[in-house]
Formats: sequence, structure tokens, C-alpha cells
Amino acid sequence: MRLESLTDTIESRGFSCAIKLTTADRNRVTTADLFDTCYENGTLIEYGEPEWVTVSPPDAYAGDLPEMERWTGTYRLSKPFVGVVSDARIVGSPPLALTGSKYVADASISPNVQTLNVINSLRESPKRLVAGERRGPDLEEAVLLHNSWEDGYFHWVAETITRLEGVERYTEETGREPKLIVGPELNSFQRETLELLGYDDDDLVHWGVTYCSVDRLVVPSMRREIDPPNPSPFSHQWLRESLRERALGDVDTGRFSDRVYVSRDDAATRRLLNEDAALEVLEPYGFERYELSSMTVLETIALFAQAECIVTPHGAGLTDLIHTEDVSVVELMPANRVNGVYYMVTKQVDGWYSYVSCETTGGDVTVDLGYLERLVELALDRDSVGQIG
Repeated sequence: MRLESLTDTIESRGFSCAIKLTTADRNRVTTADLFDTCYENGTLIEYGEPEWVTVSPPDAYAGDLPEMERWTGTYRLSKPFVGVVSDARIVGSPPLALTGSKYVADASISPNVQTLNVINSLRESPKRLVAGERRGPDLEEAVLLHNSWEDGYFHWVAETITRLEGVERYTEETGREPKLIVGPELNSFQRETLELLGYDDDDLVHWGVTYCSVDRLVVPSMRREIDPPNPSPFSHQWLRESLRERALGDVDTGRFSDRVYVSRDDAATRRLLNEDAALEVLEPYGFERYELSSMTVLETIALFAQAECIVTPHGAGLTDLIHTEDVSVVELMPANRVNGVYYMVTKQVDGWYSYVSCETTGGDVTVDLGYLERLVELALDRDSVGQIG
């Protein structure tokens, strides 16, 4: 499908229709296709094992949010693999990876991102062409990380850098080190996580053009298998093993409380409007307030790794739950924007999970203080009681 046709479709029939069109099998190389291609060209490297994740019901909750039930269940994460697509083209801003007349789905993360990459390319590519930023130097060997959701911490961790496990396996097997195609400018957490994982500027290609060819496109299979509208967990064990112990060794955790309240006062949405009153409830239990934007990635990992209990409004700061152990979570959930992804992550690490449904004003939330205190008491005792109130 031509980009102009996609634009007309989005305008006339909406984004959901555009997703169906861009992700139709006739337009993409599916994960199964990629596996077969890599097997046939002799580049397939399988590693690890399939994983099963069971998400049991929340241990406690205040306010009934039926939407949360869709995250409960048992999920299978496929056995991961990595391989090479030869003579690929990288096209757009952010780009898609193309081979023949199809794009490589596993190089573009998810159906939403694949569609957003096309939409954003329609907006950005003409600007780059006018500025003379057309075809970039051809690359011998590379991995595509740059995508439309990479500036969100959760998406960067769950759907982008988890794929570097496949890159490491590829390097171990072949002795080759493919370049990482990243955005034009890395933000602070992107740069820090790459440095922590052993990558520096010499390993990176900053995407600032509209097109280039790659002789050998290295494609790790996705570690978060997204099939909207179904939720999915992500495989985090490699990242946890790579960073958790280092954080605990390098950061003085004695300055942290193990009872953590994560504030979103530094965010644009989902700030807790009655935060001062909530802290009056939490502080007698030993909770201390933290703003993650003022901390390094390594400090945040260490904070979570040593935490006994975490209370916070829903937000990407909870991504580092993957580094916790025996944690209890009280999530302040906006009643009009329910998302159980951190409920799923908590259960993946065998944690205790609760939520309280919160009234919303604009994009911000207000928590019922009575429910908050009751859930904190249950969290500290790890009592599973289901609905309260």
C-alpha cells in the first residue's frame, strides 16, 4: 500500500482501520516468515526457552474496574531467536525495515508503532528531503531500534532494549557487532541504559535521513508479543540479570527507604492532586517520597530493587518493577484510563498487587485516603482479600 493511500485511509476511516491495513500479512514479514527466512539462509540463532506467565487476580483492590480482568490469565512468550535479513532497506522517519515489497514486523515492534512510523514519516520525511537529508550511507550490518514509542521509558525498556539480548547472542555466535540504529538524539535514560549495557557512540548510528540500505539487517524477535487488543507480558530476565546486581553494588541504598512513594509531580499527567494529604497517611508507615526524573537510571533500579512496598499513580516509573523482589504494590489507577500492564509486571516478579480506582480531574487523579490506608496495611501484611469497601 502506498503511503498516500494510507494517509487517505486514516483521514476517512480512522486509525484502527489504518492499523489493519498496515499490519495485513500481505504487507509484512511476520515473525513466522522471519523465522523461516533466517532458517533458510542459515543465519537462525535460537536461544533460551519458551516462557509461561500466569497473572493471578489482584490481591486487593478498592473500586471495581472490570477492565482489569482482561490482564488476568496465562500467557506464553515464544522461544526467542535472532537472524539476518539480507539486502534490507531502512525507510522513513522513524523508519520501517523493508525487504522486497514488505516490511519486517519484528523490526518495528507493534502494529501501533508500525502504523505510527508510517504516519510520522509522512510528516517528517518531506522536511528532511527539503533540508537535504535524503539517503544516508549504506550500512554493512545493523539492528533497527529507532521507533515512534522509544521516548517512553516503558516502551524503551519493554520493547526496545530487551531485544539487545538477541544482539548479544548474535555477537557471541558470529563474532560480529552490528551497529544500532537509534534516534537522531538520545534522551538521558536512553543514553544511560545503552552505556550500562556496554554500548557507546561508536556502536550507534543516529538516524537523521530518510533512506539507506543495509547489507545484513540483524533482527531479534520481539520480547513483548503484542497482539491487540490482548495485553502481553515481556521477557525481562536478561535485563534484570544485566543491571540489578550492578545497581545494588554501585548505589548506596542506605539512603533509600524500602517503603517508596513515587510522585508524579514532575509529570504532565496523572499527578496526585491530594498528594500532601496522601503523604500524611503514608509517612507514619515509613514511606518516603521520590521523583524519578531527578534520579539516574541506576539509582532508580537500585531504589526499586531494595523496595518492600511501592505506592504510586499509574505511570512509566513502575517499569523498574522488573528489578524488584517480594515487592508489594499499591497503584493509584485513573478510573477513566485503566491499564493493567504494571499489574502484569508485578505478578511476573511474584509480587503482591493492589489498585485503588481514582477520580480524575483533567489528566490528574485524586485518591480516597481511607482506601489508600487500608490497602497499604494489606500490602505490608501481604494479605490477599480481593475487593475492599
